[in-house]
Amino acid sequence: MGDEMTAALIAQVAAACMQTTEVIAPILESAEGIKADMVGRGWSEANAERVATSYVQAMLKTAIGGPS
Repeated sequence: MGDEMTAALIAQVAAACMQTTEVIAPILESAEGIKADMVGRGWSEANAERVATSYVQAMLKTAIGGPS
């Protein structure tokens, strides 16, 4: 593989990573907010983490158009 082709592939991967970050970051931030809110209301860390994890899974499934 030539240097130009390698550079083009690296650029494509970098762009895909940036797009993925733009989708995932808000989901993770909101999940952290959900978890913090639940803990603040007296939920255990473990249960709040489970709920936040389920939320992240559901949002990622929605974001990428996975099966229902």
